[in-house]
Amino acid sequence: MRFKIPADVDFLAVNHASWDKLAQLHYDDPNDWYDIKGFLAGKDARCVIDQREMGDLSGARVLHSQCHFGLDTLSVARQAEHAVGLDFSEHAVANARKLAERAGLADRASFVHANVYDAGKVLEAESFDIIYASWGVTGWLPDLQGWASTLCALLKPGGRFYYAEGHPYAWTLDEPAEGDSEGALINHMPYWHEDAIIEEWPVSYTGVKIPDGTRKAVEFAHTLEDFFTVFLREGMTLDFFREHEGIPWAMYSRMTRNPDDELFYLPAGHHRLPMGFSMQWTKPAAP
Repeated sequence: MRFKIPADVDFLAVNHASWDKLAQLHYDDPNDWYDIKGFLAGKDARCVIDQREMGDLSGARVLHSQCHFGLDTLSVARQAEHAVGLDFSEHAVANARKLAERAGLADRASFVHANVYDAGKVLEAESFDIIYASWGVTGWLPDLQGWASTLCALLKPGGRFYYAEGHPYAWTLDEPAEGDSEGALINHMPYWHEDAIIEEWPVSYTGVKIPDGTRKAVEFAHTLEDFFTVFLREGMTLDFFREHEGIPWAMYSRMTRNPDDELFYLPAGHHRLPMGFSMQWTKPAAP
């Protein structure tokens, strides 16, 4: 673990409280940012990048790690043999189970409440054909190798691990002032950042206000090298790596949603920058 965390900060407790709060706010969101209504009407809730790159899921047993309240897990369940969602938030798992019932998918999806580092204690080794994790799942974790090792152990030989995330370079940038959508983006933190990042926000990334004022979180800035290294150490084989200009949320206020693919992009005329990346790895078949 290379990150420096203040001795008086329990990153797990802080982040658990934050995501418990968000799991309820997002599920009950009157603005329906996650488009639960669309999902219940048959829409695939995964972003277009995930849909396109994950490909055919028929007959597969899929683990969706850090699944929040299960919207993407249940979209996968519609196509796969069975989908399992894993999350450390009690509210997330409870709401995911409710949503599965509402969608008529309780027989095709199940949800497990556990810290991802403890996944091997609650799920059977080498029992999944596909492991899926995407968009905002590892920035809260200091031990990326432990994350990869735990999840890769759950993958069957020959199985694949699909992962998508905000680009580490994009996280180093910010707008010159809050709400300034005109000035040039500035570098506001090092790419190689060894200190835990402790932040508080009055709103969720969906725009919903936090009822009791703010939510606090502890974050960790992993690099692209980190993501490649942890999978290579597990003996995984890279299938593809791609960088993306469009991502499923507005990282900066100047980003706007393209109605064709529902991804957020920097405005026309702006320098083209990598906002996200995706990769897929395969676990070698048993000899």
